[in-house]
Amino acid sequence: MLDHRVRDFMILIGHTWICTNCRDRLLTDLDTMLIGHKLSDDERERLVALSDESFRTMMDLAEATGLSMDDLRLAIDHPRSRLRHLGVDRRR
Repeated sequence: MLDHRVRDFMILIGHTWICTNCRDRLLTDLDTMLIGHKLSDDERERLVALSDESFRTMMDLAEATGLSMDDLRLAIDHPRSRLRHLGVDRRR
């Protein structure tokens, strides 16, 4: 289950499941999309390994990210996953 504070990794995964534009940007320009996000080395490695095939089904995505299906569902439904697109300048 998710901790009190949802990790940035989970928000990235939840949002890219919902938003195909951000998913495409994540897959093609990962370094730019990750600016400002706190990620472990393992989480970064998992993001680097993602491909279009990783997003075919929720089961594929859970396997590619190492998240349980319950955690993946919670990440997708989390308000922060729906709040804003990735790579948006937050200092405006």
